Amino acid sequence: MTLDSKPSMPAEHTADDEISLLDLALVLAKHKKLIIGLPIIAGLVAAAVSFSLPNEYTATFKIAPSKNASVYNWVLTNDQVLEDISKEMKLAEHYDTKGRKATRKEMGKNVKVALNAKDAYLDVNVTDENPEFAAQLANRMGSALQENLYTMRLLDISKGRYDLELRREIAAKNKAKFDVTIKKPEIAATIALLSPADRYGITSLAAIQAESTLQGGVSDLMQNELVRMQDQLGSLQRLVVDGMKKQSASANTGLWIASVDALQQQSYWDALIERLDRRIDLLKKQERDDLKMTAAEVPDEKSGPKRGLIVLLTAFAALFGAVLWAFIAEAFIKSRENENSTALMNKIATAWRAK
Repeated sequence: MTLDSKPSMPAEHTADDEISLLDLALVLAKHKKLIIGLPIIAGLVAAAVSFSLPNEYTATFKIAPSKNASVYNWVLTNDQVLEDISKEMKLAEHYDTKGRKATRKEMGKNVKVALNAKDAYLDVNVTDENPEFAAQLANRMGSALQENLYTMRLLDISKGRYDLELRREIAAKNKAKFDVTIKKPEIAATIALLSPADRYGITSLAAIQAESTLQGGVSDLMQNELVRMQDQLGSLQRLVVDGMKKQSASANTGLWIASVDALQQQSYWDALIERLDRRIDLLKKQERDDLKMTAAEVPDEKSGPKRGLIVLLTAFAALFGAVLWAFIAEAFIKSRENENSTALMNKIATAWRAK
């Protein structure tokens, strides 16, 4: 008996499965108008709405792979940077928004910064109904990145350039002071008495001292200054002795020393500025080389809206909703036919209405 009864179990399960599939087909057949009609209607409505939407265009500003990609991304998503761009480009008027938050929200929808962490490249994608404006805003994002990288000194190269610019500013002030000094009548007259060889020696020594100061680096600046002063003292002593021998008629030794010192100081700061300028220009070129960018062009093909995709997704959602509603409605009908289910539903309704 056991052997006879066992084969009957799979058969029963198969019968149950067939009945379940038949029930499924029956439910779909009962609600075929809703299941077929609703997706068609929803698709037509979605098509009408999507075709009424304006075309959108996307302009892309590209930044080449760099070890500083994370820094670039930080600048491009910085609140203050975006706020400055928003004001400059008058985005509140363009997006027809009121208030800073509303403008920034709209900007966030239309401006996307894509960072590829693996390959370390950046894309700034700007979407707008106006293709020319999309390209302008994308390129403004790129120029803002370049400006803020340098002004905020976020790169090591920028920090080095800033240090040199500070030193140049100090050197320019000192040079201006000695420019005034050597133009004083007594000083200028005394300097005019120097021979070309003496003047060449003073300016050459100043150039060597300036180069020595820069070669030592910022941390050694004070030590180099002491060395420069010692060299200057020795040079002045020799020049004073030689000058007094040549200009025996001159009795004002103090004026002679002051004149030579003023010329040497002026030559030193002038030579230092010249060398600082060369180094600053070199660092600026290195900054530009590190940040390689491709400007956004005016797009000639629309990027959205994707009307076909909108219609398909809407129709699929309507189909899913229709099928789900068919099964829920069928389950509700069957539950009302079942006395136990009806009693249970009445209890649920009573409990829901109870205070």
